[in-house]
Amino acid sequence: MHRLSLFATVLFITATLIAQRNNDPHYGGCGAANGGGANSTNYYGGGADPCAYTYSVPAERLNQLLNDAGYCTMYSRTQVNCSRELKGNYGQIRLDRRDGAGMGGGKNPGSLAEASYPTVPPSAITPAQRADAERMFQRSLTLIERNQHREALPLLLQAGRLGHARAQATLGIAYQDGNGVRRDDATAAHWYGLAAAQGHRAAQYGLAGMYEEGEGGLPKDRVKANQLYLASANQGYDKAQLIIGMAYEVGDGVPRSRSRAIQMLRASGLGVNIANVLASPQTPARFANFNELGGYIRKLAEIENAKLNARIAASFPRPDVNRNPIDRINANKEMNDFQRARGADRPY
Repeated sequence: MHRLSLFATVLFITATLIAQRNNDPHYGGCGAANGGGANSTNYYGGGADPCAYTYSVPAERLNQLLNDAGYCTMYSRTQVNCSRELKGNYGQIRLDRRDGAGMGGGKNPGSLAEASYPTVPPSAITPAQRADAERMFQRSLTLIERNQHREALPLLLQAGRLGHARAQATLGIAYQDGNGVRRDDATAAHWYGLAAAQGHRAAQYGLAGMYEEGEGGLPKDRVKANQLYLASANQGYDKAQLIIGMAYEVGDGVPRSRSRAIQMLRASGLGVNIANVLASPQTPARFANFNELGGYIRKLAEIENAKLNARIAASFPRPDVNRNPIDRINANKEMNDFQRARGADRPY
């Protein structure tokens, strides 16, 4: 049994895929009726580009902005396109058009094939840029909590290119799961890699899985995967601790150690039941591989389920047996009276 398959028997993870909205007119390109172009009133001055500036704006400030700034039009619930730089404070953050902000057109924003500018090296990022990146990331979280993944993406891309590790890890998840974009494993691996290099534990875990499976153009590399899983587990990431705990039990990429396995499984909070099984004196001294370990755990689960079902069944009386003695006496009397009435007691 593959260790990720064994992991799946312990923890079921469901991913919600957010549908693309390319055909929704509220999310069209700059030429859409609400974004500028022939059917829009968004023309400020002669020959002005109605989409020269694109901003992310808090939803609660959008109406005020549109009332005050006649040169801006709504692109989405939290984005506006403006023909010139926006004046005033509406909580706006300017978005980079190279990430597809305010453009639509059915593209997959930020994918590697469309990347037109590089990530700033961490050593070159200024304190002001770090502050801007954090502000963008916090805005993106608000949008994600509202399931507005598409609107969050330009903010995440800009923050990620400014070296924000949490934004980079979130981008890895977005491209791997298809949250607001089409799935793109190569781009997911790219962003996971940048965040993992900064020690982000969830990104290390995500990248480890991609190395283990050979996804996103990465080679299958169990050694690299184990290194990343271990780095993530040592930072307390529960899913990585679960995998490394089982790896210690069978000696997969790490020295075989039941005590370390039990310690890591319990620390994860996800593998406490497995740790208890391994700590039992009835458990075999060693398992050769994940298949053997998984088979033993499944067998114990089947035994426990059978015991549970038996206890449940025993707690309910059989429907054809009344265990109340008074009721049984009365029932017998009624049956005897009935038999006498129909002559069933007569000897023939």
